[in-house]
Amino acid sequence: MNGATALERRYRRLLKCFPARYRREHEQEILAVLMAGAKEGQRRPGLADSADLVISAIFMRWRELTRQPRWRWERRRWRLIVRMRVAIGIWLLVVGGILLSDGYWWGALIFVAAALHFYLAHRLRHTVTTGA
Repeated sequence: MNGATALERRYRRLLKCFPARYRREHEQEILAVLMAGAKEGQRRPGLADSADLVISAIFMRWRELTRQPRWRWERRRWRLIVRMRVAIGIWLLVVGGILLSDGYWWGALIFVAAALHFYLAHRLRHTVTTGA
């Protein structure tokens, strides 16, 4: 295996970080640019090239996630979030009650956080069920 083949294989491995759809459309072009910019006899991608590819892939994946419709997640995931908010609210009520019973007056402030969790769970549940 010569140096160019090993370098190309390693670049292809780095390109697998990109989303499959983007890779299908642009892999050959990106690979051609990377290979053209490689030094004579280079066997491994440079640190800067590797970091640039990985960071670009992360941003590309982030862009894909943010472009998806808001309600792409399945409803059961949203329902799980609602249940977790309710569970956290109940836990905060218990902790606040324990603190108040031990004489810590500031334990009452925890009830505000619990109320906020219950409110957010209610709003999220309403939004998920109505789709608004």
